[in-house]
Amino acid sequence: MKKKHVLFLLSLFLPISSWGIEVYFSPSADCENRIVKAIQDSNKEIVIVVYSFNNLKLAEALRKAKKRGVSVQILTDYTQASHRNSLVLPLANEGFEVKLHSKFKIEHNKFAVFDNGLVGTGSFNWTGTASRSNSENCIFLTEVDVIQKYRDRFTFLWKKNTLQASEFKMKRLMQKNRAPSGK
Repeated sequence: MKKKHVLFLLSLFLPISSWGIEVYFSPSADCENRIVKAIQDSNKEIVIVVYSFNNLKLAEALRKAKKRGVSVQILTDYTQASHRNSLVLPLANEGFEVKLHSKFKIEHNKFAVFDNGLVGTGSFNWTGTASRSNSENCIFLTEVDVIQKYRDRFTFLWKKNTLQASEFKMKRLMQKNRAPSGK
């Protein structure tokens, strides 16, 4: 019997939590808190692909993880990174490995892989607004095959979005943020 059929049959009798699946919705702090816990529980590596990032609580958790020696790589959307409240540039300036997308129209993914043992994904942007006022969702999975697919996608995107193109966009972003506003 195929694996999908077995999983379907078992799912009829077992609660979703027994499958290593967690689901949260916002507006609430649930997604944010679960991501913080995943960051705190990570010991080796966190890879992140996120559309928008301005959540102070998540940034602080990543800073603490980096201080513990956890490798953190972030790929994000250039247009979103250029917004005034984005934390992408500050994190890059603090030595985080950050790439701004250079392929595809936008980088609209929202996922993170924590120590190759947990993946978090969903519509939830890593923003304060996502926690406070947006209707969003996040799901956390521990299924090895699913985690590997997300890890492979991260690797593909990380390689596809070259360091040279990312550095060019990062320099443009730094210059834009240094330029007088004219006010």
